[in-house]
Formats: sequence, C-alpha cells, structure tokens
Amino acid sequence: MNTLRSYLTFDSAGSWNLWHNLFGFDEQETAGDIVFFWLFELFIVGSTMSWAWYWAQYIPRISDIVLPLGIANYLDVSFMFNGTLPYVNAALISGLAVLGLLRVHRYAYMAAFLLLHLQFASRYVLGEIPHSSNVLGMAVLGFALALIVFQRAAHRRRFVIGYNYFFIGLGYTLAGFCKLIGTGIFWSDGRHLWMWIHEKGIDAFAKFGVLEFNWLQEAALSSFSVATLFLTIGLLSELAAVLMWWRPLRTPVVLAVLGLHVGIYLVMGIMFSITFAILVLLALPWARWIDAALPDAWAQRIRERAHAAAPANARASRAPQDAGAERA
Repeated sequence: MNTLRSYLTFDSAGSWNLWHNLFGFDEQETAGDIVFFWLFELFIVGSTMSWAWYWAQYIPRISDIVLPLGIANYLDVSFMFNGTLPYVNAALISGLAVLGLLRVHRYAYMAAFLLLHLQFASRYVLGEIPHSSNVLGMAVLGFALALIVFQRAAHRRRFVIGYNYFFIGLGYTLAGFCKLIGTGIFWSDGRHLWMWIHEKGIDAFAKFGVLEFNWLQEAALSSFSVATLFLTIGLLSELAAVLMWWRPLRTPVVLAVLGLHVGIYLVMGIMFSITFAILVLLALPWARWIDAALPDAWAQRIRERAHAAAPANARASRAPQDAGAERA
C-alpha cells in the first residue's frame, strides 16, 4: 500500500515511466529474480516441446485446409499432412529449444519459434482459433529476441519478463476493444451469455449424454442482471489489462484477468491452460517469495552463477562480445 501511495503522489510522476516499469534495466537483480526467470524459461521450453509433439499427433489426420492462419495464408502447409514430417518438425523444435535453453546458439530460439509457427499453422487449419497457443508462441518469440538483441544476461532476463507483461496486457485490452467494435456496449447483454452457456451445454451433452448446469451457470441463467454483470466484469477486466504494464497495478490487474479465466471455465467450461499458467506465474510475487526462502549463501551462489562468463562455444556462436559476457 505504501508503494502504491508513493507512485500516486504528484512528485513521483517519473515512477510511471513505462520503459522503467516494464524492463528496469538499471535495477539490481536479486537471486529470486534470477531463479524465477530460470523457472519461467523452463516452463516455456517444456510447454513448447509438449505442444509441438501433441500437434504432431494430430496433423497427419488433417486432409483439407479450411481456415489458414499465419504463414498458412502464404504457404501451402498441406505438405505437412503426412505421417512423418510433423514428428520430424517436433524433434527439431525440441532440439532447438534445448539449444536455446543451454545458450548454445543465439538464434536457436528464433529457429524454434519459426518451426513452432509452422507446426501451429499446420495444426489449426480447420477453423479453430487457439488463444493459448498464441500466448505461448509470443513467449517463445520474447526469448528469441532477448538472445539476439541483448548481450548481457541480466538485460535479457529483464526484457523477457517485461515483454510478456507488455504483450499479454496489450492483447487482452485489444480483445476488449474488438468486442466493443463488433457489438458495441451491448456485448455485455446477459442474453448473449445465456446463448453461450446453452451452446456449450449442447457440446457437453453430446460428449457425456447428460446436461447439467453448475451453480454459477444456474445463477446466470436465472437472472438477466446477473448474466449481464458477469459479462460486464469480464469486459472491464479485459479493457483494464493494459494497466499491468505499471508495477503498482500489476498484481491486482493480472489477478483480475485470472479471475476472468476462472469465470470462463466455470460458466462455459473453457480453460486456456497455457495462458492461465503463464498468468499465475506473472501475477504473484514469486521472486520475492524465493528471496525470502533462500539462505544468504545460496543467494550469493546463484548471483555468481548467473553472472559468470559464458562458455567458449556459446561466445563463438554469438556476435563478438567483451570478456565480461554473461550467461543467462
């Protein structure tokens, strides 16, 4: 509360500097910041490999392109619809992701991102719009840009985290504006939610042979005002998401977006798993908790490890750097 109050004072307007709030390149890193970054990177790499192989199992079953996405608008991706290429691509993505994780080559993540996009565009050609996959892809792109653009590991870590706040906040806010552009202020009409609940109910009935509504769905269906309130809260949460760019507002805003996803799951049965997990990682003060839990000796060792010189093979694969180059 004191931090928020200090930001709101007139003489601290500089604290609202967007660049500083997102990246803070000149700030001292703590061991918690470093460990959190490592865990975040491991999650993104693991999710990338998991989804690449998951999509590889589905792609050979596709025979036609219904709605091309991304590169599929410019490249005929039907050559991927065979039994081997999707698996070869998944293996390449996995190998490149590991090379990026180990800092073997500065362009490894970018290559993994491009092949992941090809895998994505090959999988989603039947009319689906996979939101979680887009969030994951943008996270991989953030790591790719960080390795290419920045020489100092500390700057790369700062950039990746700030980059994710920037694009996630921007994406949700633009989604809110798209709703308003498409339907106007009447998007939050409760009757729309009634229709969506019944549509998802049909899907559930077709899958399980039983049509049952939970308590939240019953509350929405029993009252127009309650349904409208649910949609209004969701719309406002999306529109306000861009405020996560500023640190004093970050935790409550990201928690509001998390609440939006919990509501979507409870009311419509839709879970954006990767997006939800990334939001959980970004919403809570994990770095601060890690700092509180780490013994001083461990924290010192982590800082020394993070700022150690990169191995020779990593330096050879990057643009020339000075002898003090760091390893993320």
